[in-house]
Amino acid sequence: MNARKLAITLLSAVVGGGIFATATLVDLRKEPDIGAVVESFYGQHQNGIEIARQSNLTLIAFNVKESADRKAMGRLMRLWSNDSSELVEGKSIIGDPQGEMAENPARLTITFGYGYSLFQKLNMESEWPIPQNEIPPYPIDQLEDRWSKGDVIVQISGDNPQSIFHAALVIKRDAEPFADVKWQQRGFLDPAGINVDGTSRNLMGQIDGTANKAIGSPEFKEIAWGDGDGGTTMVVRRIRINIHAWDTLSTKNKGIVLGRELESGEKIESKSATSHVSRAFTNGTAGIIRRGFNYDDNYLADGTRDAGLIFISFQAKLKSYLDIQAKLNEVDDLNRWTTPIGSALFYIPAGATSGKYVGQSFFK
Repeated sequence: MNARKLAITLLSAVVGGGIFATATLVDLRKEPDIGAVVESFYGQHQNGIEIARQSNLTLIAFNVKESADRKAMGRLMRLWSNDSSELVEGKSIIGDPQGEMAENPARLTITFGYGYSLFQKLNMESEWPIPQNEIPPYPIDQLEDRWSKGDVIVQISGDNPQSIFHAALVIKRDAEPFADVKWQQRGFLDPAGINVDGTSRNLMGQIDGTANKAIGSPEFKEIAWGDGDGGTTMVVRRIRINIHAWDTLSTKNKGIVLGRELESGEKIESKSATSHVSRAFTNGTAGIIRRGFNYDDNYLADGTRDAGLIFISFQAKLKSYLDIQAKLNEVDDLNRWTTPIGSALFYIPAGATSGKYVGQSFFK
């Protein structure tokens, strides 16, 4: 029994026995000030990746204006980095008409990345830092342009939807002279205080993220960062789930399709080799770091619930993701209930130190 439940139980017992109880009896444990928790913007790696899962997400993809050049991109990244370093600490930005909304950052993080198309527009193709230029299309995909690609990605995550909303406003305002929004996606997990062990259920009922390596471990370091300069790669896939059809299955059969027990998340060893987990399984450090979020965006014109998973993975070597996705495309029981409708690849540069900005090695 946790401290809060114990306090309520004691209070009930005392009142039930006819003894006067003061308010101090229930104050056995002070509630944590979730809103005050701050994550530094600066560091060897960008924040928002090697961190216990946050509960809310806004992803914004931008396309730079035709007039943009390398110097303009540098000015934008300096502005974004300076403002982000203030926002994650709960500080208002100079000139912000809604500066009071910066309070309660609640583990706010802001992460920046670049698509290959940005390097093409700036005539910097030779400086693109990874072998692959894009995620290849797969037969299972039904991709929509409104959820795919982009020159720049901004991942804004945290435990307070209001501070995320405000940060997104600042980021968009900063970008207006340089870039236009291509798409925005918003996601959620269990709220802070419930989402405490780094895992949360997706909309299919599956406990998501159980295969991730522990934060700070050598395995996490090798998968996410490798031996590079502090950067990594980011895959974003928007996957619509046919919730109505999925819910016609029994709990047992859902587990067989997924390859994990729904209640416990334990792997089902003796079932189909074509289950999702069996096909996605990797050994050692050959895997990826999953940081997906649920989404729920109303209904489509035909009445279908537009809900699913904003799949996000980070990996130093994009091949780690591509190998897994190739297997899932070939055969995966889960493909009957899921449809990828968006896809994008971004390079996430190293973090910055105070006085410098993210991406400075590219745009200085």
